[in-house]
Amino acid sequence: MQEAGANDASDRTEPTGTTVCPLCAVGCHLAPADGADADGRARGVAGPANPNGRLCAKGANAFESVADPDRLTEPLVREDGELVPTDWESALGRAADGLRDVAAAHGPDALAFLGAPHCSNEENYLLQKLARAVGTNTVDNRARLCHDNAAAALAERFGYPASTLGMDELAESDLVLVVGANPAIQQPVAFNAFVRGGDADVVHVDPRANETTRAADAHLAPRPGTDALFFHAVAAELLARDAVAESFVAERTTGSDAYRESLADVDAVRAAAATDVPAGDVRDLAERLAAADGVAIIAGTGVEADGGATARALCDLLCLTGNVGRRGAGFALFRGLNNEQGATDVGCRPDELPGHADVTDPAARERVADVWGFDVPAEPGLNEKEALAVFGDAIHGALVVGENPAISKRDADWTAERLDALDALVVVDVYETETTAHADVVLPAAVGVEKTGTVTNLDRRVQALAAVADPPGDARPDFETLCDLGTRLVGDGFDYDDPREAFDELRDVSPVHADVAVGERWGDDYRERFATPDGRAAFAPVETDVEVAADGLALVVGSRAGGFGATDATADDRLHLNPADADALGLADGDAVIVHGDGARLETALTVEDGLREGVAYLHADVADPLVRAGTASVEVTPASDAS
Repeated sequence: MQEAGANDASDRTEPTGTTVCPLCAVGCHLAPADGADADGRARGVAGPANPNGRLCAKGANAFESVADPDRLTEPLVREDGELVPTDWESALGRAADGLRDVAAAHGPDALAFLGAPHCSNEENYLLQKLARAVGTNTVDNRARLCHDNAAAALAERFGYPASTLGMDELAESDLVLVVGANPAIQQPVAFNAFVRGGDADVVHVDPRANETTRAADAHLAPRPGTDALFFHAVAAELLARDAVAESFVAERTTGSDAYRESLADVDAVRAAAATDVPAGDVRDLAERLAAADGVAIIAGTGVEADGGATARALCDLLCLTGNVGRRGAGFALFRGLNNEQGATDVGCRPDELPGHADVTDPAARERVADVWGFDVPAEPGLNEKEALAVFGDAIHGALVVGENPAISKRDADWTAERLDALDALVVVDVYETETTAHADVVLPAAVGVEKTGTVTNLDRRVQALAAVADPPGDARPDFETLCDLGTRLVGDGFDYDDPREAFDELRDVSPVHADVAVGERWGDDYRERFATPDGRAAFAPVETDVEVAADGLALVVGSRAGGFGATDATADDRLHLNPADADALGLADGDAVIVHGDGARLETALTVEDGLREGVAYLHADVADPLVRAGTASVEVTPASDAS
């Protein structure tokens, strides 16, 4: 996937007065507008992700956080139960001593290192290097889990856990299949520039009609939990029509015979009964796929609910039709946060080293050790969810950079107890959060527009950051903080002059970054071979027996958008139901209701919505949080008056 260009990081073109928007994964270029210091406004600058120089409403407000009076502006340490201001030297010494004492008393695996996509590539690289220098692989970033199943499917089938095509290629597609995503709102600049502005037919697969549906030629709404079966039925229809790219399947894939056999009992009519999608709509989508010269899939968090079955089914469709490894065709994973891809690429995860090398691979560890000068632990560490569960037991100290584990999808009181059980908790952040409330040391951080370095957007393009604003007070970039902490904790190996030097080291240890210049997309284009051990994409037999829960309404949760200073104009605090479901419950638009599920409950008002399929209860993520923390999959809805 690498584009033509320089192969030396020293040839990077640093933007002059421009940087990359920190509020989503598209990676638009922007700069301060006139008077930005006063009102936080930004102006768009033409770049690969926003070729017309436009910004969305979130991006236009990208500088709001710079002058936010609620920012942290000085280091804090806990004294007599209260966080009090101190100087950087004292705070760093306290932080390093606390983490060092935990490692000395309990061993390095008693420490957890938690990063975040809001941090740059170089900052996440330093965090994971620090964890491994201390002696543990328990390093993670929570946003990785938002797309974990789809990323795993992409890695399994094609080699890397990332999009297989560039955003600009969507404009060359004949058919764009949008699944479990609402890019018209979540990634509007990319959607408008490359999809809405193109000639492709658009098919939207989602239980709720939304802004993306309005731009689509067709909308399909399988019953929640049956998406994978729906796409298996489409694949079976393609096989029945002999509308398969047989030469591609023969030359570029393995396992197709067993895969086809597993679909033998699937057809549009049988699938219709389970998915609630008419057989004619299944056939229509198969016909569109067969007729299209280039098919691209845009997937969001809506494909995550079934353990990756839907994502794998989508990969199967691309392979069956030969729609991967060429322009205008492939799988675009539309991530939400600005450096979500990059944080994973540089090894901020417990099972992989930089460049998606398996931490259990001796050759990969040796390659990294030759550069770093120390051995890397051989056993995978705990991910963030696993680590949080043993805070106070196996884990006794944590360094948290730009993350807020206190709002993990678990009971709030339980999470607070876990954080309080730590012997040392050091938090680096921009604002006071639910997690800083439990910290021993809090270090003030810069936001994206106040940093240099790089970030990687949703289609693997490595983009340069420029500091176009100054951090307030004593706040500073995480890069400087991690260099100081690394030097105090382990000594040599963290005395970088600037992020450019760290990026050059990343190129030495990460095969996927070795030949990429800033401004390019890392990795190959899959035109000749896939990045799998045998160079082929592997089909596998699929499970076509689907059990659909009969009780309750399936909970569908809308995605959060943006980051620091971002607002989601589409978010509301209401429950949304289809008119038929509302009628069956004796409810009307505007009624006060209580939503129950797995011991959790919340009270809100009802919106009756024609565009939502029957059997679904839709809530925005901010409102659904208590239900999500309880692991709720289906809910019951009752009038609030019944509780009085």
